[in-house]
Amino acid sequence: MNKPTKIVVPVAVLVVAVLLTVWFTTTYLAQNQPNRGVAMEDLVQLYQPETKPLGTIVVKTYREFRGNTIQWSAAYFGCLFGSAFLSAMAGLFLKLELMDSQPKIRNDLAAAMATVAALLVTLSTTGDFQRKWQANRAAAAAMENLAYELVRPSAATSLDAILSRIQTINDARNRGIIGELAENAPGDGPALPAPTRPPDSEGTPKTSAP
Repeated sequence: MNKPTKIVVPVAVLVVAVLLTVWFTTTYLAQNQPNRGVAMEDLVQLYQPETKPLGTIVVKTYREFRGNTIQWSAAYFGCLFGSAFLSAMAGLFLKLELMDSQPKIRNDLAAAMATVAALLVTLSTTGDFQRKWQANRAAAAAMENLAYELVRPSAATSLDAILSRIQTINDARNRGIIGELAENAPGDGPALPAPTRPPDSEGTPKTSAP
């Protein structure tokens, strides 16, 4: 094995090892939810019988959104950091004097790393990984807040309002994923109608200015 090969092989193995480490780490995090999910499951025991079925749905939806958040976060930051690492390695290879005797191998390796780095950036941008991560993160936080609100005794008398909150959160999440602006924040309830004033002398009701 000549000198350039002795250099190229360890470096290539190092690059592959780093990428595999990032991949397996993010996969493990996606499959093993944080301890907050366990605490949310325990929260169900505090619900009243009237709100427990709905609360169970809220907690399960929270865990789903939280899992999606981790997966999209891993995809986004994996592409981001992977691109930065490969770009730096490509620049390093071009500057290595140890490979001056093999400029073709050096240039090929640098070009390959730069190409993969560009593909990672394109993949992240085209797939809108950041936006999907943020949409699921906001929806998970809104579901978490709603799960805590269900512990209140008054929640048993406002099940319709809670269902409306769930629909609003889902709508805001979907609009965030496809890139549309949400009319309401993920944690807000449905828009309330404008208040009206008593009718005038002609019997026509007047709507108050917002």
